[in-house]
Amino acid sequence: MQLSNDAWNYAGKTVIVTGASGALGQAMVAAFSEGNANVIAVTRRPREAIASSGLGQIMQITADVTDRSNVEAMVATVLDRFGRIDVLVNNAGGQVKPMRFVDMTPDMFEWEVSVNIYGTLHCCHLIAKTMISQGSGNIINISSNAALKGSAGQYSSVYGGCKGFVVSLTKILAYDLAEYGIRVNTIAPGWIVPETTENLSEDSFWFRFANDMFGKPENFNEEFKRTGIIHSVPDQPLKRLGRPNDIAAAAYYLASDAAAHTTGQILSIGGGDYMPS
Repeated sequence: MQLSNDAWNYAGKTVIVTGASGALGQAMVAAFSEGNANVIAVTRRPREAIASSGLGQIMQITADVTDRSNVEAMVATVLDRFGRIDVLVNNAGGQVKPMRFVDMTPDMFEWEVSVNIYGTLHCCHLIAKTMISQGSGNIINISSNAALKGSAGQYSSVYGGCKGFVVSLTKILAYDLAEYGIRVNTIAPGWIVPETTENLSEDSFWFRFANDMFGKPENFNEEFKRTGIIHSVPDQPLKRLGRPNDIAAAAYYLASDAAAHTTGQILSIGGGDYMPS
C-alpha cells in the first residue's frame, strides 16, 4: 500500500496551535506551515512575526486561553479570515515550577488548573462547534508523561493530575464527536529539550525555571554528546534527547488523513520511557 501525497498535504486547511511561543508550539507551527496549512499561532503575549516556510499563511493572535472571551474572539477572527478550522492543537499549558505537593499554595493550584484544564476546555468547546457545522475536524490535546507515570510526575503532582484530565477528556470527546467526523487524540511528551532557547518567549518553562534547575538546553546537548547520559535518558530504551520536532511530527501525523482511522488514542513520545501494559 502506498499513501497518496494528499494524505500528508494540508493545503487549504486551517490549523490552530495554542502555546505557540514555546519550543513545542514553534515546532508544530513550522511543521504545519511546511505542509502548506494556514496556521494560527496563538500566544499569550505579542510575538515578533513568524515567517512561513510553506505555501500557507501564518497568522499570529494574542489570546489568553484561560479567558473564554479571549478564545471566543480568537475563533471569530480565524473564521472571518479563513472560514473554517480543520485542526486544533491544544498545546498551551504548564506548571508554576516543580515542587512537592505539600509545598504548593492554593494560588498555584488555581493557575495550573486554569491553564491546563480550563484553557483546553474553552478551546475544545468553542472550536468543536465549528467543526460540527463543517462535518469534520481534528483535535490534538497535548498531555504529558507526568500523567502516565508516577515517577515522571514527581514534583509535578497538580500538573500531572491536570494532564490526566486531558487524557480522559480526549477519550470521551473522541466518542462524543465521532459522529460528526471529528477525531480527537492525545500526545504525551516525555523529556523534550529544545536545540536552543534563542527564539523562545519568556513564558517558556525554560525561562521560568528550567534554566535555573537544569541548565541551558545547549548544555544538555554538549553533555549528552560527551556522556550519552542525562536526566531521564538512562531510563529510556531509545537513549537520545527528545526534540520539539518529535512532537511536531506526531501532531502532523495524527491530524493528517494518514491517521483517518485513529481517534481516542494517546501517543507517548518519550523514547519508550512509558509503555502501556
